[in-house]
Amino acid sequence: MNQIFNEINDDLKQDRILNLFKKYKFKIILFILLFFLILIFFVGKNILFESRAKKATQEYVVILNLISEKKNEEAKKRLEDLKNSKINIYKVLAISKLLELSKNDKNKQISILDEAILGDIEKNDKDLFKIKKAILIFDSSDENNFFNLLNPSDFKNSTWKLLSLEILGDFYLDRGQKNKAKDIYSQALKIENIPDLFKKEIEKKIKVQIK
Repeated sequence: MNQIFNEINDDLKQDRILNLFKKYKFKIILFILLFFLILIFFVGKNILFESRAKKATQEYVVILNLISEKKNEEAKKRLEDLKNSKINIYKVLAISKLLELSKNDKNKQISILDEAILGDIEKNDKDLFKIKKAILIFDSSDENNFFNLLNPSDFKNSTWKLLSLEILGDFYLDRGQKNKAKDIYSQALKIENIPDLFKKEIEKKIKVQIK
């Protein structure tokens, strides 16, 4: 008797499942299709990324060999192409290497940095390039340009916030604007978990040079 009831229950369950499928079959089919499309998209994306990364890595190795062989002009041409990579790390590597190859041409370095700052790279890398430019133009820049480059509001959540504030404070101190320098240094000291080395250096500047 129990077996008969079990068979009836199984039949009822199957009927319910069939009825549910008939009622929602288009939604179920659509959901399954979407699932597989999303799966194919991410798998394809990973394959494409790996392919691009492999190609870019090979190209960067070729460039390093060219540099070691003193074929800098050819290396620069390849770096110009590499900095248009779809992968951020290779863009940054290419830009950094171009800066290195142009170390004797300050104007060229500034041009490279300007393009990088306006380009499509991740914010923390862009902030680092802003700092590099600030160091290059430290002695020749006017206040407005320098402040706009290292505007504290732009570095609010940046990895480079502390360094940008210290350089901006140094700029004002170098120009004899002690009140502005003190204000910027004070902002730097308010950063949480500031390394002792930076903290002592900034406190020393406030104590010794700003009276």
